[in-house]
Amino acid sequence: MSPSRGIPGRVHLATTSMGDPMKVRAAGAEWALLGLFVLSGFAGLIYQSVWSHYLGLTLGHAAYAQTLVLAIFMGGMAGGAWVASRYLGRWEHLILAYAIVEAVIGLCGLLFHPAFMSYTAMSQDLVLPSLADPTAVRAYQWLSAAVLILPQCVLLGATFPLLSAGFLRIAPADDGRVLGGLYFTNSIGAAFGALAATFLLLPWIGMPGSITFAGGINLVVAVGAWWVWRELRGAPIRAVPCVPDGGARAGDTHRPAAVGPSVAVVLLWATFLSGAFSFVYEIGWIRLLNQALGTTVHSFELMLAAFISGLAFGGLWVRSRSSRITDAIRYAGYAQVWMGLAALASVVFLTQSFSWVGWLVDALPPTDEGYALFTVGSAIIALLIMFPAAFFAGMTLPLFTMALLRRGEGERSIGRVYAANTLGAIVGVMAVVHLLIPLMGVRMAVTMAALGDALLGLYLLRFVATPVVGRRWGAVVACTAAMLVVSLVLGQPDPLRQASGVFRTGVASLSNVNEVSFLEDGKTATIAVYQRMDGRYGFISTNGKPDASLAMSEQDPPTDDEITMLMAAALPLGLHASPRDVAVIGWGSGLTTHTMLGSPVPERVVSIEIERVMIEGAAGFGDRVRRAYEDPRSVIRIDDARTQFATMGEGFDIIISEPSNPWVSGVASLFTSEFYGLIRTQLREGGLFVQWLQAYEIDQALLMRMVNSLVQEFPHVDVYLTNSADFLFVAGNAPLADFDATRVGDGELQAELSRVGLDGQADYAVRRIGGRSMLQAVGRLYGNQLHSDFHPVVALNAPRSRFKGESALVFMDLVLGGFPVLEFTEGGARPDARLVSDAAASLLAGDARLAVEYRAALLGVSREVASGAFEQTELVRELVQLGDSPMEQGHTVRWTELVSTFAERVIGNFPPDALHGVFMIRTGSQQRVSLLWCKLSCRSTSSWPGARLPGCLPRPKVS
Repeated sequence: MSPSRGIPGRVHLATTSMGDPMKVRAAGAEWALLGLFVLSGFAGLIYQSVWSHYLGLTLGHAAYAQTLVLAIFMGGMAGGAWVASRYLGRWEHLILAYAIVEAVIGLCGLLFHPAFMSYTAMSQDLVLPSLADPTAVRAYQWLSAAVLILPQCVLLGATFPLLSAGFLRIAPADDGRVLGGLYFTNSIGAAFGALAATFLLLPWIGMPGSITFAGGINLVVAVGAWWVWRELRGAPIRAVPCVPDGGARAGDTHRPAAVGPSVAVVLLWATFLSGAFSFVYEIGWIRLLNQALGTTVHSFELMLAAFISGLAFGGLWVRSRSSRITDAIRYAGYAQVWMGLAALASVVFLTQSFSWVGWLVDALPPTDEGYALFTVGSAIIALLIMFPAAFFAGMTLPLFTMALLRRGEGERSIGRVYAANTLGAIVGVMAVVHLLIPLMGVRMAVTMAALGDALLGLYLLRFVATPVVGRRWGAVVACTAAMLVVSLVLGQPDPLRQASGVFRTGVASLSNVNEVSFLEDGKTATIAVYQRMDGRYGFISTNGKPDASLAMSEQDPPTDDEITMLMAAALPLGLHASPRDVAVIGWGSGLTTHTMLGSPVPERVVSIEIERVMIEGAAGFGDRVRRAYEDPRSVIRIDDARTQFATMGEGFDIIISEPSNPWVSGVASLFTSEFYGLIRTQLREGGLFVQWLQAYEIDQALLMRMVNSLVQEFPHVDVYLTNSADFLFVAGNAPLADFDATRVGDGELQAELSRVGLDGQADYAVRRIGGRSMLQAVGRLYGNQLHSDFHPVVALNAPRSRFKGESALVFMDLVLGGFPVLEFTEGGARPDARLVSDAAASLLAGDARLAVEYRAALLGVSREVASGAFEQTELVRELVQLGDSPMEQGHTVRWTELVSTFAERVIGNFPPDALHGVFMIRTGSQQRVSLLWCKLSCRSTSSWPGARLPGCLPRPKVS
């Protein structure tokens, strides 16, 4: 078809013969297509969000896996846009082609979950076991993951060029309005899709339902696009012309000195670089905000939505002002400069985000409503930091496309610009994760990208657009230089803030810290090591969340974490006869690996850690973790745990899992039924799996989902409480052997264990809560709900539980409730409290030592109770005083309360023989009598001071 008359390149409908009704139909079609593109963008981000969860199960969450998923997604989009740009001019019915593409995307969405399940089964049962070479395994995973989503990604990439070109052929509007409008609608739909996926669909219908829902939306869009095409089928449409000489079209007053195809190449390179710099911002902002907002699924989606919203409104600005844009390249140049300046300013705002989050946490109540407000506040903070630069980034793609269209590049320019921008995004992601962050850190990576954007804009303004000269040019250069200086000076990171974990405590900066001795940005997280209390205690944190703490010297009292890490290694050593090969998931401080290597029995200890910088930082703990670094049996692998176990093909005698807390994004997948099933296949005969879980910052229902999943996969499970809030679950395929303290080790290792109160059999036995039958009984109280890969309930709800400060205490209540429930139901008994080592940091060990003190007081062995030895020492004194004096009126109630308290603490902590003379005595006829009840009934009221009832026995003297 020949170009229409009027402004060259202007696409309009011939209305002379059709009259006003055709105009009305075209206007209706315009709004219909905009609405459909909102839905298309909505579905597209649901795909991206859910695909990241699916492929995380296959590829893991290591840095290279994350970038690979993005590369597949963005690469497919770029390929689809490039293919569309090649064939746009040959197709007449672009709206119909768009409808067909949306329909195919929808069908793929409906079939994705069944296809993924078949792929997973085939991989685990057939392909992976036959691949002995780790490189071949890795290559298979990457290629198969690409096959899973690449076709849909290619089709998604084709939608924007198809609809844009088709819209330009039928819409009574200029190019800027069309492009800006479509870019806005698609992006704003994407922003809502990102939020809906995480906050609505995944909690409601899980991953399978979410991706099916997105497929259904695509089918609705396909039907709507087909209806628009049918309505406009009779209208004479004309394609945007392609002018071979690259001359500017009328209405574009820009006419640079160097005309011709070279300008088109420059603009394509410019949009490529702009896309790269934009994604450096996105990754950098997310990494930096994680330190203030917390690394959760919610915070990530909020930040992603904030970034996409900025892009959307940038496109809307172009749409609303397209008629006044006479030199699109100049506008694009200014947009690039302002984008760079806004990104430089964002670095300064990021330093203040800790104070803003601290204010939020401090001001809001720890309730569901408070968390909802915290989420809204987090979104506002993300918008303040991301929106300005993203707004200008959103202007660039429609402006670059407009510039090429007005230079006569034709419809192909739409797909070419989109493809170049998307390819730039891939390069930006790869560069920031694997090059810029390791070389210069996250903040400097953002700063360098911002400077690159500003310089790109200055180049366009000076050498490609109608040249900007004189004072205006000087002002632009001066603003750029000034903002760079401000960003470098005021945007200096504060290590005390970065390591503060303000999202948990509400305190924006660490206090009582001697120094932050290590702070480095890794590929997946920022790791900090710092000391408190005159350097006596060291901490290591990930994005501000403490992962481990320990005394820097063994001369100081241990931390609660030390007991957990030492016991995580010692417990399986005492339960397994000869563990040769051991795997440890999560490095933390390195103390668990160090402890395991204290035994001469293991021949190899493989530690799996996702972040290399964590291992580098933990080296600062020195001699406390020396064996983990120096022992030749220690093997360190940097990878995601799921990926390692799926690809290693090795058997282990012991696997210890100590990842970060389940509310941390990506970690909850290590607490699912599917993961436990994978671990079970990795254990040799008689092998043991040790799983850490916490009782703090999580509610009982979420905890029991993970426990139920473990119990479902393993026929034999025991649970131990190491300190006051950390559990260790020991699971196996065979019945668990009795703990043998002699297997653990001696010498240096035993000295380290004794320091935390792990001396002998009783010290481990006292920390055991119960076995599988008890866990099943508690699980039934919470509906026997499981935690599945495809329904990430824990990842979605644990952040709220953490904010509310909830705790899961049902197991502790069973032990400390005052009635020997577990002794009756489990058929066992707690060890004699007199054999338990003194370890005040351990709740159950402390309870045993308190029982010893109470028993001594009740027996009258010692009237002198060590002051301050236990929290309830005053209760002992009060009971002794009441027992040594006549019962006054009103004392009976208090006496009963004290008796109940002491019974709760004492009865379950001793064998029956040890309780004679405390609660029970024998009469001459060998009949058991409660001594305390006798004492209570034999005390007279004030009307009979000192009287005794007949048959009452004197208090025995027990030595």
